[in-house]
Amino acid sequence: MSEQPAGMSRRALLTVSFGGAAMASAAGIAWLRNAPGGHRSDVGAAGPSPSGSRSSQPHPRGSRPPGSAPPPLWTYDGPELVDVAPVAVSGTLLVLKGYDGLIGLDTRTGKPLWTAGGFEPDGSPVPTGDGLLADVAYTVGAAAPRAVDPAAKGRVRWTLEPAAGLRFAQDALLASDGGALYLTASQGSPLDDDYAALLLAYDLKDRRELWRTTAGHIPSEAPAAVLPGDRLLYCDGDALTSLDRRTGERQWTRALQGTGNGRPAVAGPRAYVAGGGITAVALDDGTVAWHHTPRDRTYSDPVIADGVLYATGSAAGVLALDARTGGTLWESGPAIPLGTQCAPVVHGGVLHAPTAGGRPCVAAFHLRTRKAVWSYRVPGAGTGAAAGIRLAARGSVLFVQNGNTVTALPLG
Repeated sequence: MSEQPAGMSRRALLTVSFGGAAMASAAGIAWLRNAPGGHRSDVGAAGPSPSGSRSSQPHPRGSRPPGSAPPPLWTYDGPELVDVAPVAVSGTLLVLKGYDGLIGLDTRTGKPLWTAGGFEPDGSPVPTGDGLLADVAYTVGAAAPRAVDPAAKGRVRWTLEPAAGLRFAQDALLASDGGALYLTASQGSPLDDDYAALLLAYDLKDRRELWRTTAGHIPSEAPAAVLPGDRLLYCDGDALTSLDRRTGERQWTRALQGTGNGRPAVAGPRAYVAGGGITAVALDDGTVAWHHTPRDRTYSDPVIADGVLYATGSAAGVLALDARTGGTLWESGPAIPLGTQCAPVVHGGVLHAPTAGGRPCVAAFHLRTRKAVWSYRVPGAGTGAAAGIRLAARGSVLFVQNGNTVTALPLG
């Protein structure tokens, strides 16, 4: 149901900074063949190395029986990977985060191209918008943002040393627009009165600080941010805040209902945040347009397509809401419970999402018929649970990370 405004409320904040088969339902949604026994490639037998083990050969694409999952394009099995989504830097380069550093893969073949070591294990790498990729590196005595050049085999281009008294967390990076890098930091100890959680912007050309501002409160979650227009819009679990990204001026802060609210999705004049419920907030002044009371304890981050908001949950399955009013359009239901660890991917009228519970699978739903069209059992050394699946997409390819394995699937 939808209701009007109000109220309070994702991974816990580091102290130095903030930020398988299933049964068919009566409605006809089925757990289609190829879930536990679907197509999978032969993972390379070579053991882990700094650059990863070899990938399987790309699979030819062709017609397939109705209801069957598409065969994978390739599967990569490498050294231990961090539990964050891959980053599709370009149409030919996918970057993974391993505990030993960043790994660049050829998106066409899954072949490892380069590695870059020295990065902290938490947090996700962020494309800077000027062709580089930034992450937080460990340096002597401190963590510091560092940028590598994916087109130059991961060569380090710069490291941003913290100013005196400033500390960067391992997950400090928020976003970048090609001209500036936006990140979090802290000053002082969380136990002291002079402690301050900060937001900062740095010029990418000369790495000078452009502005800094206080967070206004100590957040409960590491922030997730997007850059709509001239805004830096970030959610820290309890609240959604809009800043003028040119000056750092705070425009508004909106307390959110529920807990675990994650990365905002923006469409038109509104931002949408999901976690313990789903909230639509007006970008111009931060007023709440509507709030969807959860059927699930929590929902995935949302995605907006053709005026419809989609999120996933274990009870709702696929949840579709009218993005304008918040009214429920449909739910696929609990016959195929879906995970909440990442936003679903919508492409060509088909929604792709990880399943919840036991066997690690990705399920695809046709949005017009509202039915599952295929499921794919995801290979993955290091985990046997669907909760470890992370998704990324580029063009017509879906990249599925599960444990230490990444699989490329055709979208649709």
